[in-house]
Amino acid sequence: MIPNTLGEEIFQDAEPIVKGMGFELVELRAVRTKTGAQVFAVVHRPQGVDHEACSEILKTLRPRIQMITESPSVRIEVSSPGMERVLKSRREFAIFRGRGISVLPRNGGDWVGGVVAETSEEGVELDTKGKRTFFSYEDIRKAKLDHTQEVR
Repeated sequence: MIPNTLGEEIFQDAEPIVKGMGFELVELRAVRTKTGAQVFAVVHRPQGVDHEACSEILKTLRPRIQMITESPSVRIEVSSPGMERVLKSRREFAIFRGRGISVLPRNGGDWVGGVVAETSEEGVELDTKGKRTFFSYEDIRKAKLDHTQEVR
């Protein structure tokens, strides 16, 4: 399979490397520039992502990205998801299993918060103070990380 975008090609190459370093590659976007490329990567691990981890991932990925883009001029940014990241794909629900999120139902109801308990091809199950609520992905208008839902 030939990837149809630069970002997809870099993601396919970088994901196993990042995973081998103990992180999940949550998102990767890339664009070609006049002089090379610009790459934005978001990584996650349950114990957190600090500046040193971002720097190590950047140093590890830079030669691979330079090879893929065929340019030594590559600008790379590596960051953590942030405290209120909007979840952009179904796979992110699995990545953030055990984390607090808030879901805005498509039917116009209010935000529902809880901890991601289970995920499947069909949807996500939230644990809200011991009560489980299932949302199919089609029924979710918006979802975001919400640390206030986590019990410490």
